Amino acid sequence: MLSSEKQDIIDILEEYNNAFGEANYSKIIKFFDYPASFNLNDKTITASNKFKLKLIYKKIRGGLPDYYSYSKWEKINVQLIDSNIAIVNADFSRYKNDDTIFYSGSAQYYLRFKDNEWKIFSLTPYTSIEILD
Repeated sequence: MLSSEKQDIIDILEEYNNAFGEANYSKIIKFFDYPASFNLNDKTITASNKFKLKLIYKKIRGGLPDYYSYSKWEKINVQLIDSNIAIVNADFSRYKNDDTIFYSGSAQYYLRFKDNEWKIFSLTPYTSIEILD
């Protein structure tokens, strides 16, 4: 993968993360290609349009405690499939107003290069990844 492609993907994820921290739902939804899916352990939630995605994020972000301040990526690994799909495994931490971590997690993001930019089309939160032989 070209280092500039990797940086472009990381930059998009940083902007997405900032919008999430600010609860800027109108900005969050601009980082997605539709339909978008959230793959949870027990079900998949699909957002077929910006309106539905905004509702999903209001529930996710609105469900965080009042002391939530911001999130920060701890580790980002990017894999490129062909030239237009990226799989990103990312570890993140959520911080309180006093800059202490109250939650750490991981998610796998699928992004598509469309109309000259990277867009998220699927994400899967996880606790661990195991490579099976």
